[in-house]
Amino acid sequence: AQRALLKERIRNVITKQSNITKEEQSAMTALSKNEQIIILPADKGRTTVVMDREKYKQQMKQMLEDKNTYEILKKDPTENIKKNMKKLLKPLHEKGKITEKMYKHWIPTANITPRIYGTPKIHKQNTPLRPIVDSIGTPTYNMAKDISRIISPIGHSVTFSGTL
Repeated sequence: AQRALLKERIRNVITKQSNITKEEQSAMTALSKNEQIIILPADKGRTTVVMDREKYKQQMKQMLEDKNTYEILKKDPTENIKKNMKKLLKPLHEKGKITEKMYKHWIPTANITPRIYGTPKIHKQNTPLRPIVDSIGTPTYNMAKDISRIISPIGHSVTFSGTL
């Protein structure tokens, strides 16, 4: 019996058998085509949230209009960031402070500006949105990812007392 169960599990993995029915898949497809709603991951709990698209846009707009938190820029700073990164990285590479591999990986080639979206905080009253800045593909992404990987073990071993 255990052998048959194991065979079935392996077959499901190999054939990538879906864990939802065709009816459920059809309903999900129909929902994703409905332009009056937006489907988002919840802030916590691996839950999916279906929201009225206009309400979502209104909440995002209201959040971004907070002058204490956000500032409207006169122009997109992406090109200047790329230029400054190249200016910073070139001498580090020439002096042997970073490897050729690091230099090539960190030199920005992308022109993508970070994007912001909100995930609903379903555990809070009125379901506010948590702002998420997606920086994948932006000029600083590769360097930030590598540096984060290097320093994250340090952060886990440090304890703070008081305030910074």
